[in-house]
Amino acid sequence: MEQEFGNGWAEGVHPDDFDFCLKTYIEAFDKRKAFLMEYRMKNSFGEYRWIRDFGRPFYDLDDSFLGYIGSCYDITEIKDNEMKLIELNATKDKFFSILAHDLRSPFTGFLGLTKLLENELPSMEQYQIQKIVMALRKSATSLNSLLENLLEWSQMQQGLVSFTPETIQLHELVETIMPVATESAKIKEIELTFNFPANMSVFADGNMLQSVIRNLLSNALKFTPKGGRVNVSAKTAVENSVEFSVKDTGIGMSPSMVDNLFRLDLQTNRKGTEGEPSSGLGLIISKDFIEKQGGKIWVESEEVRGSTFFFTLPGKNNNIYLI
Repeated sequence: MEQEFGNGWAEGVHPDDFDFCLKTYIEAFDKRKAFLMEYRMKNSFGEYRWIRDFGRPFYDLDDSFLGYIGSCYDITEIKDNEMKLIELNATKDKFFSILAHDLRSPFTGFLGLTKLLENELPSMEQYQIQKIVMALRKSATSLNSLLENLLEWSQMQQGLVSFTPETIQLHELVETIMPVATESAKIKEIELTFNFPANMSVFADGNMLQSVIRNLLSNALKFTPKGGRVNVSAKTAVENSVEFSVKDTGIGMSPSMVDNLFRLDLQTNRKGTEGEPSSGLGLIISKDFIEKQGGKIWVESEEVRGSTFFFTLPGKNNNIYLI
């Protein structure tokens, strides 16, 4: 599509590209050679568009410089596709990194424990067997959680995640989540509490909401040391929305980690307080699930003093969501 780039080149070119463009023009003038460059230019609608500028200096019969002659093409869509390709490559790299590292580590521990049982079982005491079985269960739980996230993430990338919002009673949701969460908290001796007002409802996709709370709660337990506390609560917010929070007294995060937390192209994962593995995929999935339903997610954290993850969703009578 043809674009109008205005009369004043200097006023229209993007400030970040101005020095590069000026240097290219001067070099073409000094060396009397053609040039080819790409930069952003503001069109008549005030929008910056990527253009490919091809031209050369132009002179009259007396060899006096008259200006530049050439052609410009709008390549914004090409640039956008290049950025999407870069993001896809970053996503692919992250995926293989998870497969190579985060799956290998728990599998190695799992296989090592089974080999120990195979070789030493006849001579082992009951308490030793029980200790190994507990370690196997811990390893299997970590593997299961990671595989669930990988499956959800893979389906999401392919557009295969179904979206069926409905009115959900929060106390029913808590009854579904509580047993597994309570067992995980008990293992680390963490005080886990739920604070959901009676009869509070939210308009959301039940599977997505469970996935979000499960991931945030799993992270809170993972990064909270023994004897700590984790609280999951909900309250009515602006425009009849519901604000959820998952608060812990864990190790917290630095400001730089908070800034990069929901980015797939940057490595922010780390081991939990008991060496639990972490891929970082759970937060990426949670962000996508929340935004798909018209909500938002954010975090407040301070090193050593814990973290609180917040997210909002439409309330019972506010059925506005994204498709």
